[in-house]
Amino acid sequence: MSFFGTGRARNNAELEAGNRRSRLHFAKDINDVRTMAASGERPAQRRRTPWTLLLVAAAVLLFLGFTGGLAGGGDVALDPDCQSPAIGVESSEVSSGTPLRFRLAGPDEVDYIVTLDGEPVRGDAGSEVSYEQTPAGPALRLQQCVSPTLVIATPASPGPHVLAMLQLESDGTTTELVRQTVTVTA
Repeated sequence: MSFFGTGRARNNAELEAGNRRSRLHFAKDINDVRTMAASGERPAQRRRTPWTLLLVAAAVLLFLGFTGGLAGGGDVALDPDCQSPAIGVESSEVSSGTPLRFRLAGPDEVDYIVTLDGEPVRGDAGSEVSYEQTPAGPALRLQQCVSPTLVIATPASPGPHVLAMLQLESDGTTTELVRQTVTVTA
């Protein structure tokens, strides 16, 4: 190009190609899709591999396993029995440090106290069961002749332990109705 504006401009093809490449690289760096679309180059599509779905499924199963969503969340098997009291345990052999899960069955109108090795215990079932504090220990009443699954801490010492269901009389005395032996392993 001359000083006075006459003549033709010189086109340098290499310089134009280099500028275009630099502009595209910069557009990719800042994710400028409009500039990339104007250049005619399509943005790269990320392909999903089949391993992505497998990885997500494994993570969900691992999470459910840690939170207890796969096993041990159901009720202990015990049918309602309004005639004779009974204790049902999830397993008669429990590892030390794991919770002991059990259910009670019996008449509805009776106050019951649960003992473990002769000491009154309060089984946890969330808000499904309410206890009344008595001198003999925490007493509960059954709903529809069966309790929800109750959870207590397993004794630390290995060996046999006795889980008993006592009836609280109106005068404050207790009568043992049924007992279940649970073996704790180390």
